[in-house]
Amino acid sequence: MMEVGAQDSWLGIEPPEVETSNISDECLRTSSTSTHTRSETCVSEIQRKLESCADCFRRAVSSPKQRCDIKPNRNRDADIEVVTWNIAAPNTNPFEFWASSGDQEYDELMEAVYKLWNEPESDDTKILEVFTQDMYLELRDQLSRLQSNGLEKLDRCWEQDLKHRKLVSQFLSDSVLGEKRLISMPDRITSSVRGVCGLQLFRPSPITAFVDEITDLESWWTVWRQYMFETQVLVRGDIQSNIYSLLEHIPRSKYPALTEEEESISVPLQLLCLAIFDASFTHLLSTVAPQTWQPVKRSLRHALMENKAAACVDILARQYASADVIFVQEASEAFAARAGVLLNHLILRPSGCDGRRSQMSLVLASRSRFVEGTERDVTGEVVARMEPKCAQCGDLCAFELLGHDGTHYVLASFHGDSNGRSTAPTLLALHALLRDRLPVHTLVAGVDANTASAGGDERRRWLGIRQMEALLDERGLASCWRGQDLSAVWTSFSARTPLQAQPHKAVGPGAVHDERHRQLKDWILYYDAQLALRHVARDNSGDGRLLLRAMPSPAFPSDHALVAARLRRR
Repeated sequence: MMEVGAQDSWLGIEPPEVETSNISDECLRTSSTSTHTRSETCVSEIQRKLESCADCFRRAVSSPKQRCDIKPNRNRDADIEVVTWNIAAPNTNPFEFWASSGDQEYDELMEAVYKLWNEPESDDTKILEVFTQDMYLELRDQLSRLQSNGLEKLDRCWEQDLKHRKLVSQFLSDSVLGEKRLISMPDRITSSVRGVCGLQLFRPSPITAFVDEITDLESWWTVWRQYMFETQVLVRGDIQSNIYSLLEHIPRSKYPALTEEEESISVPLQLLCLAIFDASFTHLLSTVAPQTWQPVKRSLRHALMENKAAACVDILARQYASADVIFVQEASEAFAARAGVLLNHLILRPSGCDGRRSQMSLVLASRSRFVEGTERDVTGEVVARMEPKCAQCGDLCAFELLGHDGTHYVLASFHGDSNGRSTAPTLLALHALLRDRLPVHTLVAGVDANTASAGGDERRRWLGIRQMEALLDERGLASCWRGQDLSAVWTSFSARTPLQAQPHKAVGPGAVHDERHRQLKDWILYYDAQLALRHVARDNSGDGRLLLRAMPSPAFPSDHALVAARLRRR
């Protein structure tokens, strides 16, 4: 395996030793349970876990290695050490990215799936043969009981279009359907929820962390309907009567591939498409590997998901605990909880962000650099300068706070959507806030800009790397990549399998290591008049090295490299 830019510690600074063995993974890991678990069992289990967690937390905070004495850094000339890391991939789908697992059953399964995907003619059945008319009528009856609007239009979509499509070539592989977000949006919202008992529940699907045995389509359908329509969930402390109520309207203004009629019924249409989608993958996997696909899935879940939050925080604690600012994107509640215990940083999150999508942007501000109690959330002020619904809740986190050296800062963490369509509006709004109201503040931002590798597209509002550079230069902003050949810089190296909510983006096993899968998405930004770059490094190994390999891996459970930079005040 080729190694690039190997280093023994972050930017040549020996990281402080952090003891993590006192914290049980179990007490901070979100638990999963079947949708059939009785509420009494849930209450008993969560009470046991809370008692265990409280005991572990007391031991952690009392350990001298966990929280050293804060020594305020009042030196205005001291460098600012910054980290940004999108810790996504996967959050709830262990099959999402090609993994170098070394497991023969995994390799055989994924090759069989891709062969069927790439050459579907032999088994490209009609949707109606898998998701039957009776299933549709049962779904429609549930929607009618909930007084869902537009069911006559939904009938037309089903009768005149969807039920006649072929499973693989005309539904799962349909890129236009992907652009409408009729599958990926509801998948993101419903794949994982918090039950009223406090435990994490997963949608019964091959592409979520649901681990109960699925014996056939009929039994799957029963459990799926119970999950969507009979499961009460907690959202920001409030009880929602069912998971279907969490689905949101998809605006045509943001996703123009939608027709006007599809937009008007986007909520029930999302549910229908998601039901067909989950049924399709259940059928396909049961066809190509009936004995092995579920054991393989459970093995992947253990390696890439169950300990993901713990693994990410432990990497930060082991290698980057001395960082003044750590920007995190697509974080879960479990990550935020563990980071609050193991790191000597303020965990800053925007108000109103509940983390239900596991896509929170966070700012972790070191107590040694910043004055606790001076933090003020300015996320809403940035969002108010943008068009409505330009960014999703949790994508942006921006805070104003005071440094021990007397410097006023604005720290911002942001995760852009596909091809960076929301990145430019967000950065422009952030710049406008600094220019108009906080002109003396020092800005530092960590951004997953999702810059489009194929270049910009003004019609589609895609933000290319060159457009990103121009946007920054015109406003006096600089990035950690200034002066480098950006065609050779990458921070994301991953390839999607067909087994995920945007299957039209899938590639075959032979194309996993193509250069086109190495993309520059992650940036550390600052004003050129305020700060200068001293050094920048990337890490996709967890020990400070950049390896030429696809991500994620069991040792590094993200498809984005961590970016670390040292900045100096001008």
